[in-house]
Amino acid sequence: MANYLTISRIILIFPALILASPESSPNNWIALLLFVIAGITDHLDGYVARKTGSTSDLGALLDLVADKLLIIITIFYFVSYASSILMIIPCIIIIFREIVISSFRQLLAEKVGENPVKVTFIAKSKTSLQIFALSFLIISPNFGQPFFLLTICLFWLAAYVSLHSLYGYLKTYKNLIK
Repeated sequence: MANYLTISRIILIFPALILASPESSPNNWIALLLFVIAGITDHLDGYVARKTGSTSDLGALLDLVADKLLIIITIFYFVSYASSILMIIPCIIIIFREIVISSFRQLLAEKVGENPVKVTFIAKSKTSLQIFALSFLIISPNFGQPFFLLTICLFWLAAYVSLHSLYGYLKTYKNLIK
């Protein structure tokens, strides 16, 4: 059941992006709903796996991939029509962090024989904040410039938390890199 929730997160990305519009549109509300449901599955799948005793390496990998896809694909899509450098810079920081952490996990898995990196509270908070900021971005065309400026602030906050999370991981696991 948990893996189905994780897979549904990946599947929900695409209709959300197809429905989303850079212009004010009722479809943005549907896109937002689909994206929020996808975001909720990020918390729900792990909960279900723990409660049912069905945690697995495959489930953990699927969850990691689904998280990265949800964030990176959505950011790429929306930034492709966001011409604001104030939006592009934090998005690049967020994507950079996601790529570095994925590479870092792979490096440690090859070196240690398994992935020793434990997900931290700040990393979970980072993902929630990114989903929150992306939700604002999806609906921002319906609310105009002041709302978009708030969205930009949320992205900068998400970028800061992303870097803070990256620093925490690198500091905690630096001895394994040598």
